[in-house]
Amino acid sequence: MRSPSRLIPDGFTLKAATIRKRQDGWYVSIRIEGKSIPDYVSKPLDEVKSVLGCDLGITKLVHLSDRCQIDNRKFSTNKKAKRTLKIRQRRVSRKVKGSKNRKKAASKLGRFHKKITDKRVAYQWDVANKIVSRKVDAIALEDLNIAGMLKRCKVKVDENTGRFLKNGQSRKKGLNRAISDASWAELILKIEYLAVKQGKVVIKINPKHSSLECRNCVHIDKSNRDGEKFICTECGYHEHADIGAAKTIKDRGLEIVRGDSAKLGVNHQNAQKTSPRSLEQTW
Repeated sequence: MRSPSRLIPDGFTLKAATIRKRQDGWYVSIRIEGKSIPDYVSKPLDEVKSVLGCDLGITKLVHLSDRCQIDNRKFSTNKKAKRTLKIRQRRVSRKVKGSKNRKKAASKLGRFHKKITDKRVAYQWDVANKIVSRKVDAIALEDLNIAGMLKRCKVKVDENTGRFLKNGQSRKKGLNRAISDASWAELILKIEYLAVKQGKVVIKINPKHSSLECRNCVHIDKSNRDGEKFICTECGYHEHADIGAAKTIKDRGLEIVRGDSAKLGVNHQNAQKTSPRSLEQTW
């Protein structure tokens, strides 16, 4: 067993330990708590003056309302990673079930999956830190139903012949993989965690029509958007579609702050559920 990466500081109390088995060995995560760690208090709602809007995507991982765009590295869906995964999965399937060679091939495949996961997690922490470190009082995020977005298309059956008809699932499969690779849910959790530590408020916004609504005349139409381009069919207003969506999310966040503080209060209280005095160390 390897020696611990860090020692438990003096004055801290051991609260919980979690043991995980991963592809390259066993890991122990220890949660400790100490009174020397100050309480992190979010900014009061009536003091929120500035909001940063965030629009999550596939082409770019995050579009911000200040026109900044953060790249999506596509760790498991890039050409090289897909080829490597295909080769290693094929090697596993060709080995005799229960044999040592199959176990070795499966272990090698598992280590590659872990490598992808570790890279994604490290990059997401970097992205979350870039977003939260901006000089704003609150961060507006899309309240996405990611599980619903990943659902399979409804089956279509021909009433006369009873045969299955095309339902678009083969095309949606690639989109599902891209969404899973982007791992929006994990990124949102990291942003919320860092926001609490910096005393900032996280606002969950309904993203409905955020990328289809014209910021000039409020006209909503699917024809307004063509890929990353936004051109209003009513007034001719043009903008980058995803950056415009991030600005719309920011505006909706400001409306909640200025008008309906009760909605924001729920998110504000949920953010405080993160234990301010607890630290977690992985060995």
